[in-house]
Amino acid sequence: MSKNYIGVVGEAYYFEYPETWFIDIILNIQAAKKGDPILAKAGEYKNKLIKFLIDEGIPKKQLFYAGTDAYTPWWKLEKKDKKGIIVSHKVTIRTGDRYKAYKALEKAEWLNKKDKRISIRIDERTPIFKSKAKDILKARELACKNALEKAESLAASLGMKVGKPLEIQEFAKESMGAGNYGDNDWSTIRCYAPSRGGSDDDINIELKGNERIVYLKYSVNFELIPS
Repeated sequence: MSKNYIGVVGEAYYFEYPETWFIDIILNIQAAKKGDPILAKAGEYKNKLIKFLIDEGIPKKQLFYAGTDAYTPWWKLEKKDKKGIIVSHKVTIRTGDRYKAYKALEKAEWLNKKDKRISIRIDERTPIFKSKAKDILKARELACKNALEKAESLAASLGMKVGKPLEIQEFAKESMGAGNYGDNDWSTIRCYAPSRGGSDDDINIELKGNERIVYLKYSVNFELIPS
């Protein structure tokens, strides 16, 4: 490497877009009394939930069984009859159509109406993102251009000019969460307007999933030569 050189960091970014969503549905049911066949009953309702989702248009290949759990809340551990035992089943929807999945889940309230001991919790995990090759290439070019502009500005302030690049090093990519559920930087992006039956105001607003920002950084050393 030349004895006289200037080192700078060029920066740019591009967007990644959610492609596959992971929605976990946790079905909880609590025993009502001693001897209540809660495990069998919970399994029965889990099967009803899966059948319901399929009937609502969620393909079976997008549904996955994520396991079961049975426990007694700590504040009921001292009770001999164990009335407080709770059984949970988790079903995961893995889909590219998040809107369709939630439209189906909005109708799942019938489970709670059928049995007040049933509750449903919905969680999301970080989705799989995709990016466009042309966006990545453009971001690389912009990062290198940014490095050159920085080097030229610094060299000019020293009464020097920039020569050829001597070394370039890529830093690990960093990303900022998109603001969806499942990531620290996420917040809900789902919006459904309330409908009014038989009215022109019946509206379902479908929004796209938030994109994620990916930052690129390149450390570049340029030859520094007299003006």
